[in-house]
Amino acid sequence: MLYLIGLGLHDEMDLTLKAIETAKNCECYIELYTSVWKGSLKNLEEMTKNNVQVLKRKDLEENLESFIENAKKNNIALFVPGDPLAATTHMDIAYEAKRKKIPVKIIHNSSIFSAIGEVGLQLYKYGKTATIPLSGKLDNVKNALQVNKKLGLHTLLLLDLDMENNIVMKVSEALNMLLDKKIIKETDQIIAFSNAGGDSKVYYDSTKGLKAKYIDNPAVLIIPGKLHFREKDFLEMI
Repeated sequence: MLYLIGLGLHDEMDLTLKAIETAKNCECYIELYTSVWKGSLKNLEEMTKNNVQVLKRKDLEENLESFIENAKKNNIALFVPGDPLAATTHMDIAYEAKRKKIPVKIIHNSSIFSAIGEVGLQLYKYGKTATIPLSGKLDNVKNALQVNKKLGLHTLLLLDLDMENNIVMKVSEALNMLLDKKIIKETDQIIAFSNAGGDSKVYYDSTKGLKAKYIDNPAVLIIPGKLHFREKDFLEMI
């Protein structure tokens, strides 16, 4: 059996009781390259009464088959940041396991897609999500914003990272990239949401204003679409 277990957004205290009890009876692994996790591996091991081996990207992408094969004979738990199925990497793992007739159990947790409700915008009014890549290629971002704007929908922009090289895109860097490509203007009103699940903070300001602020990582940007009066009221209180 393969268990994909969500760590939640901040640290080991976000784990559900179901996740902890399940992990006690498994061979445990954790990947920390798809998102920022501010927890303690030592504390995680104490909570689950188990050793937890850290996997790198190549362990799950280049050697995925051998990892999955192990789940044919043993109960394997893979801890992942956020919710297990919020990242395509983990969807691929679940797919490959099911393709090999290996049972897969998902133990859900919070993710950025639910946490953004904290900024005050209605979740059902979000359109296509896009990632601002470290490469600077913003075609997907531009397309998502254009489509969402026509429909009056909000746009969630994720900021790229490379955890194996300790690189996490800053809000100011992301905004400068969008400005350079003329995707946004200095006067546009934008939301920045940082440290979801921890000491979270919501910022609502012009592009120029946000650039002047220190905004901690991890963070996301939200480009508001057509605002409901209650959404406007919420943003005015930030």
